Amino acid sequence: MIKYILLLLFCLICNVHCDKPRVWERIPQYFVDHRVSSFLNQNRITNCFEYVESPTNLLLKCWRDNKLTDVSIEINPSYKRPRYIPISISI
Repeated sequence: MIKYILLLLFCLICNVHCDKPRVWERIPQYFVDHRVSSFLNQNRITNCFEYVESPTNLLLKCWRDNKLTDVSIEINPSYKRPRYIPISISI
């Protein structure tokens, strides 16, 4: 019984610990393209081929440090998903 309680506590602690805080920084209006370009340049993404998988997803195959790298730019709608933590206790 104690083993199951410890396992449950471990799972709850790990679940809480895995979420790290995010700090969102504002990009000035009309400068988003510059920020995305800077991000790609900082990560040494060059010499790309593109494929538009859907109207909201752009896939790139690019060189980075002499290796082929996959890059995906995806547009997702912003909405909060309910967080459900399934817990089952049997006695």
